[in-house]
Amino acid sequence: MCSTIKWSRQEGENVVIFSSGGTLISMDTETNQQKRFFFGHSAPIVCFDLNATGNMLASAQEGKNSIIRIWDYATARCITMVTMPVISLKCLSFSHDGRFLASVGKDAKNKELIVIWDISRVQRGEKPVVVAKQTSEFNILALKFSPIDSSRLASCGQENIRFWRVRDTSNIRGSAVVLNHHARKTVFTCLDFEYGFKSADRDENEALKRIFVGSKHGMVF
Repeated sequence: MCSTIKWSRQEGENVVIFSSGGTLISMDTETNQQKRFFFGHSAPIVCFDLNATGNMLASAQEGKNSIIRIWDYATARCITMVTMPVISLKCLSFSHDGRFLASVGKDAKNKELIVIWDISRVQRGEKPVVVAKQTSEFNILALKFSPIDSSRLASCGQENIRFWRVRDTSNIRGSAVVLNHHARKTVFTCLDFEYGFKSADRDENEALKRIFVGSKHGMVF
């Protein structure tokens, strides 16, 4: 089941985007009218994300070798699709500059597999290209790019919060947050950065101070 819901980022729209089975739907919150339908998945959608400008969506369906579709938001047209080599895919995340898409799922050895795709040319008709991939022994339930650096990500899961950095074209390095007793039996389910985007009147050095992480027990760290 997909629990994701997103607000449209198009100016003048009061629209939310959600999934129902294998379809993405955008709905006007003032009139409750369903405006767009994104058809194409052959199995229920498990996760999706909207890029920073709001002109592209990415969604993934359940099942082995999960299909990821990238959509043009305005036309609800599928621009391209790729297959993620995992048993189950759990989350997708666009980088703020729109260049990358990160995906996470369980591989055949039951390890978490992070794959980062370069999607900068998909609107010109080119296929996404794998930039880096990395397996992890640590459970990942949520993954998100830094809003000021597209080479850095943060993730959380069962008993762990980690920071990741794309070091080169094949490798992603991770480092753990020291949680001490806070980690024990704690499932961290979601995270977000203090600022979700750059601001013209904010110094970039001051743009990122904290990350908020929520747990299954209703705690915010």
